[in-house]
Amino acid sequence: MKRHLLIIVALAGLYITSYGAGRHTALPATLDGTMITYDFRAVESPLIPDSLTPVHIDYVARHGARFLTSEEKVESCEKLLKKARERAALTRKGDDFLRLLSAVRSHTDGRWGLLSPIGIDEEWRLGTEMAEAYADAFRHPDAQVVSVASYVPRVVQTMDCFTTAIAYRYPGIDTQAASGRRYDRLTRFFVTDSLYNAWRHEGEWTGIYDRYAATHIPTAPALRLVGEYSGLSDKDLRKLTYDMYKVLQGMRAASLPAPTTEWMSEDEYRACWEVTNLEKYFQYWISPLSDLPARGASDLLRHIFSNSVALASGTLPPGLTGVFGHAETLIPFFSLLGITNPPAGNTMPLANATESTDYASLSDRWSDVRLTPLGANLAIIYFRSSTGRLYAGMRLNGRNISPVADPTQLIVPLATLQAYWLSRLTAVNP
Repeated sequence: MKRHLLIIVALAGLYITSYGAGRHTALPATLDGTMITYDFRAVESPLIPDSLTPVHIDYVARHGARFLTSEEKVESCEKLLKKARERAALTRKGDDFLRLLSAVRSHTDGRWGLLSPIGIDEEWRLGTEMAEAYADAFRHPDAQVVSVASYVPRVVQTMDCFTTAIAYRYPGIDTQAASGRRYDRLTRFFVTDSLYNAWRHEGEWTGIYDRYAATHIPTAPALRLVGEYSGLSDKDLRKLTYDMYKVLQGMRAASLPAPTTEWMSEDEYRACWEVTNLEKYFQYWISPLSDLPARGASDLLRHIFSNSVALASGTLPPGLTGVFGHAETLIPFFSLLGITNPPAGNTMPLANATESTDYASLSDRWSDVRLTPLGANLAIIYFRSSTGRLYAGMRLNGRNISPVADPTQLIVPLATLQAYWLSRLTAVNP
């Protein structure tokens, strides 16, 4: 731990000593895309009507804040920068960025893809807040916390941190957690559904995306590192800029100093985010081109539907049922549920992005940042009235939303929600 702290201090010193304190400002975290850390400041108080008692929660979540998944982008940047060095074209900023890459590698040091300290803290806090908000569901003598996770270690870590926080609050509660490829149909359907997986990689969206990226990714950030005589083509320069972004966008989540305007201007950083945002939209959301993402998430919704049926029949114990996966799990699932793009601040939800083919302005209507920050989660809370009737509410990333995509209805009878779910399943599986 002491060694990692020294690396962070050294990296912070790189910003200060090389360029002068206060000369550069942090780039907006809202442009980190799906690498943005969870915003606990935006969390609202849970909606629990006095006449209702929470009895169970279905919880679907993405892993918490993590280190870069691999050395791929670091190595890609290094390869192009070293190519420029061979031609004596590498600038002072290029040398400095190579040192930054080295510091990122040293800081991560064998923890590629694992939760960072920020991610561990996020999940403990999310579990603690869940335990406190819906105490009636957890202090029941028959309460259980039963969760499954993707086989990916950071997802397993997330499940363990979250569920342990609940168990710590309620010692003796029956907690069951499992992970592995046998849960892929729930957590990694974006890979196991062959038709959908083919669309993610080779769908007709790729031509639109490639043209957008070719004109939207700026070359200026790369040129500041390699100069004009590096021998790199415009395509290579765009790749270097984009790979720079992929490294920089993960720094805050990895407990490193925030990326600054030393490497990119805010407009350049925004342009790179807009490219990633468009890609995720096509790959994981219902668009005018395809509803395959929502179809892929059908088994996950059927799983949750079966939980609601079991609750209604009295065979689902009080507590929580969790499914832990990835951004690629949640975005198609949200699309299937008909969740409109979540609002920023207290503004109204944005228009549904499936209605427009104006992809150049997509980021004005659809944002991966709002949908799936690191630690993103959807909680479906089931309530029972004094007469025994069941109701349901929903929270997305700590904010109360309508479970039936109608902003006037935040709490609905369970039967109404079940009918809505069936209509959504039918719409994408005619």
